[in-house]
Amino acid sequence: MNKFISKNKKIILTIVIFIAILSVVFIIPHPSKSKPLNTIEFEDTIAGKISVYDFMSKLQNEGKINFTEKDYVGMGKLIVSINGIKNNGNENWIYYVNGVEAQVGVSNYKINLGDIVSWKYEKSNY
Repeated sequence: MNKFISKNKKIILTIVIFIAILSVVFIIPHPSKSKPLNTIEFEDTIAGKISVYDFMSKLQNEGKINFTEKDYVGMGKLIVSINGIKNNGNENWIYYVNGVEAQVGVSNYKINLGDIVSWKYEKSNY
């Protein structure tokens, strides 16, 4: 009977250790995963004065992003690639402001204080 209890204790202990390891690896958020990635803040003194394109150019000059664009006369700039990933006709870089797809080009939208600008590489509806 003692051998049976001892064996059960070993099995239970093994299961508890296994669950503890899983919780550390998968459940407890890691510091690198707990913050949004690729989040960049800018000074409030430029709010409403700088376009998304101008801000991206500033970041590119600082080595924080790499992108290419195409200029369309009368319409503004279109972002063609970001960090080496290019538009391909089916999927394109589309930017969002506060979770809503932008309705103007990157060179025309002026960033306001509190705006969250995000880029998604996705199938476009155009």
